[in-house]
Amino acid sequence: MNAEVMQTPQLSNGRLALLCVSSVILCVSFIMSVFAPFPLALAFILYGRGKGFLAGFAGIALSFIFASFVYRDLTLFGFYVGVFIFGYAVAEIVMRGFSPVKGLVSFGLAFISIISFSFMSIVKSENMTVEKFVVKQIEKSADKIAEQKKIIEASSEENTAEILTLLDRPDLIAREMIASLPSYFFIGVFLMLWFNMFLVLKSRRLLFAGTEYPYSERNLLNFKVPFGFVLLLVLGLVLATWGDKWGMPDSEIWGYTIVKCLGIFYFFQGFGVFSDLLNFLGIMGFFRTIIVMLVIFMANYLIAAAGLFDNWFDFRKYFIKSKIED
Repeated sequence: MNAEVMQTPQLSNGRLALLCVSSVILCVSFIMSVFAPFPLALAFILYGRGKGFLAGFAGIALSFIFASFVYRDLTLFGFYVGVFIFGYAVAEIVMRGFSPVKGLVSFGLAFISIISFSFMSIVKSENMTVEKFVVKQIEKSADKIAEQKKIIEASSEENTAEILTLLDRPDLIAREMIASLPSYFFIGVFLMLWFNMFLVLKSRRLLFAGTEYPYSERNLLNFKVPFGFVLLLVLGLVLATWGDKWGMPDSEIWGYTIVKCLGIFYFFQGFGVFSDLLNFLGIMGFFRTIIVMLVIFMANYLIAAAGLFDNWFDFRKYFIKSKIED
């Protein structure tokens, strides 16, 4: 059903419990976990902060029980705490009437800064380098790594030998993690925030029935990266390509990290252009959903490139001109 034509739901305790449970289920589902903050954001907006916190804390308790007795690993619990924070943040941005784009960017950068500062504080308290700290954490998981090695050894994949060699070298694993995890963390934070804010704004007629709300999902789809960030992107590309030749240590890691982190914002801009293109072509419904999912998972770099070049070509004006000419 289209959320924009639905009536305000009955706010029963059963529905509140359903929002809580559905958030935990989405979190456990791995692929769909990116949408886990959405039910919690609904709980805060529909039921108020008091019951919203009640639903969130209940979800945290459920995730702890599930992580402890089913997975026997508290990673899921830690992830759900982040889901709760994101759901609350999205709801607060909406309830306070802040600009969705400014709110997401401000909160996302603040969240990443706090987590990064906390991590570096822990590393410093151990009197270790980041690499040695990561190696130490990997060595604590030696039993799980041994189990994975047995599974890989029994498989018939072509790169089995390379993977086994990597698993025998905690230092190599640590370097790979240090090189890739910061950018993946940055991208993951903003992807989760953007998708859940988009769903909330798409549901604004349901959530704010009878009230005038100044923002819609179009505010996210019309997102544009300031043109000056192109220079930072060029810097990242230069570091990734020629930094080593200039005697700059770890320049390739820094360069690709800059490119990937900026890439997520250009992806948002390109996704808005892509959405307008689908509107222009008249592609709607289930077929549109399939195309969007395929493009996101298989051609996300093309979407980011479209967002980047939109700074010069302004693709949307061609859609408007074509409509007038027809």
